[in-house]
Amino acid sequence: MQTKSSNIMEEKSVSIAPVITLEEISRRKKEVKKQIEIQKALMNSTASELFSPTKATNKMEFFMNSFNSGMAVFDGVMTGLKIMRRVRLLFKKKK
Repeated sequence: MQTKSSNIMEEKSVSIAPVITLEEISRRKKEVKKQIEIQKALMNSTASELFSPTKATNKMEFFMNSFNSGMAVFDGVMTGLKIMRRVRLLFKKKK
């Protein structure tokens, strides 16, 4: 027959956590940093592929790409001005 204290000792010996050393922590840190660098490079290449302008193969495509970029800038400026006017009107009405 076992006593209560010996049962508790057996239970505690089973639930001991593994020892983590400083060397294991530094090794894991280096692995994670390497993985982060790989993912960062992958994200940068994907973003540059998505947002880089298309390469024109002839003069007409070059002209159309330039025109589209110009129109996008103009549209952005006009939208910004409209928003600013509405915000100003919103604050003027409150007075």
